[in-house]
Amino acid sequence: MSPLIDVSFLLLIYFLVTSTLEPRESDLAMTLPGVPTTPTRVFDFDPMKIEVNGSGEILVEGEVLDTNTSSRELPLLLDRLKTYADSARLTSTQPRVIIAADDASKGQRFVDVLNTLATRGVEISEVSLEGFAPE
Repeated sequence: MSPLIDVSFLLLIYFLVTSTLEPRESDLAMTLPGVPTTPTRVFDFDPMKIEVNGSGEILVEGEVLDTNTSSRELPLLLDRLKTYADSARLTSTQPRVIIAADDASKGQRFVDVLNTLATRGVEISEVSLEGFAPE
């Protein structure tokens, strides 16, 4: 009888240790509909859209900025990005950029845009890519 009680306690301990407890609904972090919440950010900047077309021209929000494809420096894009990043950071918002590149454009032009995003004074790290054709 004594060994049977020992085995039952061992099984009980085994199931207690290996089982996971389900959290109660009150422990879950959620916001119920209709409950007013205070916004964490007052302003939310839309992401800046940068396009690299097939001829290598840089467009920001549809406006052509840098057309000299032989130069690896993008001064107009750099100026626009500094203004955008400073404005976003003044409102405690992380600046975001969407890059759309045409498949006919050179890869170096795309890398030049990425280098401009990483330039001191701009330092935009939230970058999304779109416009690539599926392979």
